[in-house]
Amino acid sequence: MAFLRQFTAPFFLSYFLFLYRTRALGHFALGTMRDFLEITRLLESNEAGDEKTMLTNLLTDHETLIRELRNDQQKADEMHDPGTSDFLTALMEKHEKMAWMIRSHLE
Repeated sequence: MAFLRQFTAPFFLSYFLFLYRTRALGHFALGTMRDFLEITRLLESNEAGDEKTMLTNLLTDHETLIRELRNDQQKADEMHDPGTSDFLTALMEKHEKMAWMIRSHLE
């Protein structure tokens, strides 16, 4: 459990920062799981599987998020929104670190 906690704990703070950034831009944050499921860019796995399968699925999700965050960060730059661009860059770096940690564990 402690092993998995290192992959989830850093993102709890990111979630609250995301909510803050959303409100700072004048929008309301999503409030329900249904709201999140309607806009998610990740695919849900149908099975948990063994440890290696779970970590491989988690790695795939981090890699997807890295690509999506990079695209969103470029859009923020195009819109001349440095605050959002910086926020997305920092979040992308967290996902890159997690992906690296998972890859090193899988090797």
